[in-house]
Amino acid sequence: MFRISRRLDYGLQLMIALAKDEQNRPQATAVLAERLHIPLPFLHQIGRSLIQGGLIKATPGPRGGLRLNQPAGKISLLQIIETLEGPVSILPEPNGNGNGAASRTVWESLQSTLVEQLSAISLEDLAEGRGVLPAVPVHAYQTADHNN
Repeated sequence: MFRISRRLDYGLQLMIALAKDEQNRPQATAVLAERLHIPLPFLHQIGRSLIQGGLIKATPGPRGGLRLNQPAGKISLLQIIETLEGPVSILPEPNGNGNGAASRTVWESLQSTLVEQLSAISLEDLAEGRGVLPAVPVHAYQTADHNN
């Protein structure tokens, strides 16, 4: 089963909150934690990863806080995911006996599509509510019996 970690969910919420500030002013971590309902120590941990990944900056001092390190339109959802969780991969580990070669093409195709879709969604899109993927047509597996 595929699951989105709490770390990734909170990290994405943090990035969207930072992207919504058009002037990209530093936002205090305590204020962000309270507003986003993220435990402050966890927000600090996530923030450190995003700083190390070059996606955000921390400004020290009483007027300091977190802000984006680059324009929201240049940050992809894939970058955020990989910064917080590592490489995106749905491919199973290869087995040495050659079994699974037929199904591997399915997983490789899905992997390629997933990475392509995640790369196409920018943080700006998400901040403006445009991060929804187009619906996948379901007509391919529907029959007349199922349409009633």
